[in-house]
Amino acid sequence: MKTIRLFAAILFICTFSNITIAQQNNNPVEDKNQWTGTTEQKIWGLMTIWSEVKFGFPYPEKLAQIEWDNKVREFIPMVIESDNMEAYYYVLMEFVALLNDSHTSITPPWGHFKPDFDMPPIELRALNDKFIITRVGESNETVSENIYPGLEIMEIGNNIPIQKYFQEKVLRYYSQTTKQADEALLGAYLFMGPASEKIKLKVKDFDGSYRNIELSRNSICSNGQPFMYQFLINFFIANTIETKMLENDILYVNIPNFGNEQIATDFVQLIDNLDISGITGMIIDVRYNMGGNSKICNEILGCLLNNEIKSTIMNFPNYSAANKAWGKSTEWSKLSHSIKPRDGKKYLGPIVLLLGPTTGSSAEDFVIALKTDQRALTVGEKTSGGGGNGLHSILPGGGDLTVSTFKSTYPDGTEYIGIGIKPDYEVHPTVKDIFENRDTILEKGIEILLSK
Repeated sequence: MKTIRLFAAILFICTFSNITIAQQNNNPVEDKNQWTGTTEQKIWGLMTIWSEVKFGFPYPEKLAQIEWDNKVREFIPMVIESDNMEAYYYVLMEFVALLNDSHTSITPPWGHFKPDFDMPPIELRALNDKFIITRVGESNETVSENIYPGLEIMEIGNNIPIQKYFQEKVLRYYSQTTKQADEALLGAYLFMGPASEKIKLKVKDFDGSYRNIELSRNSICSNGQPFMYQFLINFFIANTIETKMLENDILYVNIPNFGNEQIATDFVQLIDNLDISGITGMIIDVRYNMGGNSKICNEILGCLLNNEIKSTIMNFPNYSAANKAWGKSTEWSKLSHSIKPRDGKKYLGPIVLLLGPTTGSSAEDFVIALKTDQRALTVGEKTSGGGGNGLHSILPGGGDLTVSTFKSTYPDGTEYIGIGIKPDYEVHPTVKDIFENRDTILEKGIEILLSK
């Protein structure tokens, strides 16, 4: 079973519920982990990270590149000099962000954002290194400030270029393995901050003109609901598939996540009740599917596969002190399983998969399985290129360290972690597409099905 990094859940749950990680799990922090701020405790936390990563992290080439053993020495004086728990955790987060891995992270005791942090009801994405607004929750302020999809963010705060701000205030402490995943997932951090403070922005309108605006950090829309990024809605709120018939009898199916068993149940029921002779083809949308549970993923795959196939391969190191003493290299294990077509009714007609940079973890397994069985053509943008199962450790003050424990590859050994899965037909939305509310990726998927 694969898990995905849950930073996004903590981000919004903590923001709107004012609860900490320890409270969420109903596990009070043990006395030995209570924050004391002593030099010994701060060094102990740093060395916990160093050791868990050194012996379990499945990317030795990354450790060699950043010289992990030497790097930890550089951070010892930094953790000693941190004068409070908040400063201490930002040092730890900066240390772990060097690994640039989607399933390896630090969650501070207060969560990824403090309870009094918020954001305006706006969703951003990067296009050609530009941050563009893609969705806007309606509020009095977004209306009065004329905030709309297609608006480009140029500067934030005191005339800081948005890319510079992103590098220094976000990527310094967080990472998602690939550039496309960094921009798609971590853009949510750009506007986060104290709810009592407004954000100053310089924006570029679609007509090319510039203006300065101020927005409140208040994510509540006019309907009283908190605004959330689409990938968060898909993973934490959506509990079923979305289906609709498109032109020319094309069936569209949005699979929001692989974390809810009801989604698999509903998909199986869809296939059982489907008049297969009555559809031209199927478009499956996993653009905002961050993954979840491989069991749920495989149950859905069983309705679509023509042949029994092998899953992605999990590669993980087996550290042995004896072998190291004998001068032997680290031995690696490989683990995979078979994915079988279901015994019942299946859909074996044409399939187009819609992909995006938030397609990750077991959602990437889903894509690879259908490609392995030659069951689907893929359209859209590169996937996130991140996977792994996290090992958790408690840090001083009750924070959480998660370390990825395996590296995934295609069944034939082809790598995609740190790269992403490139679609058969690569389509990138433009600012004009966003401004005009055009879904060019879906349009291309329809075009391909009709041409085949």
